[in-house]
Amino acid sequence: MTARTPRRGSRDRSRTEAEIVAALEAMIREEGVHKVGVNRLAQRAGCGKELIYRYFGGLDGVFLALMAGVDYWTRSGDIPLRALDGGQPPAAAILDMLKGQLATLRGDELVQEIRRWELVEADGTREKLAKRRERLARSFIERASEGAGADVDVPAVTGLLLAGVLYLVLRSRTEDHFLGVPLQDEAGWQRYENALEHVCRRIFPESMQPPSGGSGIP
Repeated sequence: MTARTPRRGSRDRSRTEAEIVAALEAMIREEGVHKVGVNRLAQRAGCGKELIYRYFGGLDGVFLALMAGVDYWTRSGDIPLRALDGGQPPAAAILDMLKGQLATLRGDELVQEIRRWELVEADGTREKLAKRRERLARSFIERASEGAGADVDVPAVTGLLLAGVLYLVLRSRTEDHFLGVPLQDEAGWQRYENALEHVCRRIFPESMQPPSGGSGIP
């Protein structure tokens, strides 16, 4: 059977959507988030601004589409849940998530710029990005907290660790050290990963840990 050729209109729309998202990414990398607007984005993408509203519902939708490909929770957020469903101990799954967040943030200045912007701006676009991330993260941490008992507030502890990861990566954009730990070389970041392992091993209860002698947290 001969494969059906996509209609021209569908193909053109997909290409235009990709060009709009790519234009937003280029603008943020070159100028930061604050100079992005619908008119300038349309000009950069080489399309009419009505297509931004038609295809994405506005600038918010373009941001959401862009972050779907680069943000940890929208790109990889199902991995921690699948790990739990596959039998990985919760403490090990949380540690892997924290390391994944660290790698994602350190690996892309675009993600850093958008996360920095989210911390200092209060508008509809930022709110939508944050709510989507919160929804995905909560589904994981609530699942990981099952059976943890009342001795440790797993969401609060994990939130502190996540906030620390974000702060340290953003701090590295302007500083060389934090409390004497290097922020500009791999040795310093390995120390932070070791610290995350230590905290996850010591803070979370035995019910969340790998069995003695098993794989998981070193």
